[in-house]
Amino acid sequence: MEEILIFSLIPFMGSALQTSMGFGNGVLIMAILPFILPFGKAVAFNQISCLFLTVLVVGKMWRKIRWSILIPILIPMGISTILFTLWSFSFDQSILKIFLGVVFIILVLVFLLSKKGTRIKPTPMKGAVMGVISGISNGFTGISGPPAAMYLRPSISDNDEYIATIQCFFLFQSTIGLLSRMGLGALDRGDVGYLFLVLIFTFFGSIVGGKINGKVDSAKMQRYVYIFVGLYGLYVLVSELIKILL
Repeated sequence: MEEILIFSLIPFMGSALQTSMGFGNGVLIMAILPFILPFGKAVAFNQISCLFLTVLVVGKMWRKIRWSILIPILIPMGISTILFTLWSFSFDQSILKIFLGVVFIILVLVFLLSKKGTRIKPTPMKGAVMGVISGISNGFTGISGPPAAMYLRPSISDNDEYIATIQCFFLFQSTIGLLSRMGLGALDRGDVGYLFLVLIFTFFGSIVGGKINGKVDSAKMQRYVYIFVGLYGLYVLVSELIKILL
């Protein structure tokens, strides 16, 4: 019963956050599921939920995708995602959780830098570098947003085009990561029921998020989420390091 509640509440809350303020689904799922499931299985469920959400967005906005800007980051992300997903299955769970804590902390640093106006000047070479970094993070933790946002945000001035382009990036990121993990046996027939719960409550959460979009102070919500992410990342990093050292 407790697992059913978690598999209902977490994707519901995450997709509501994602739909109302642009991010939060993957972060919330990865903050909870790796501590009740094997790490690879948790990442797979996260990517399923994120894939479902991005399909809904990209299906509506695909005409606004800036492919010329997306391709330089997309191809290296895909290649490095496959390679580092394969490599991640050889790591101990504690090491992968340490990677997750580090990614959470980097996510907060990227947010703070963006608030100060720090941007990466977009070039195809820098896009490729950011793509590799995104793929490494995706392969180990299923989260790859910060490097992509740092490259795509200053590259695209139109907000609708930016949203369409980065959501298309997430669509490919989730698809490639999920297929790689399923090929390694991250999910099995026993996960079908939980998979259904993730999908249905991701859908309901997106509806709620769409209704509250514009009715809440998204800037304040972002600050609260990033405070949580930063503190949680530090907690995960320190606690897992202590386990390894002791």
